Amino acid sequence: MKEIRIVVRPQLLERMHEALRSCPGFPGMTVAEVSAYPPTASQAGAHSIKEDLTEFVPRVRIDIVASDALASVLFESAVKVLEHGQTGDSAIWMTDVVQATFLHRTG
Repeated sequence: MKEIRIVVRPQLLERMHEALRSCPGFPGMTVAEVSAYPPTASQAGAHSIKEDLTEFVPRVRIDIVASDALASVLFESAVKVLEHGQTGDSAIWMTDVVQATFLHRTG
């Protein structure tokens, strides 16, 4: 089992959702609003905390847990959508999930 984590500009969420949903067996996803500190931000010189905090940019994080085979398909689908952006637009990674339980209400 794998976890795919995708961090994108909010404008790309709908395109990502459509691409992922079109994959057979799509298991669903969790979406959260996050703030990111892009690697292109100034790293030279001393800054006040106020200056540093204003360099954070809004992003959306998508989390998906899927079987190994399906995770590979979802990962490749996400890469196709995101590979044409600019530096700092998005990030995607996949990690192993050692154990997961999906709880359902039973009454």
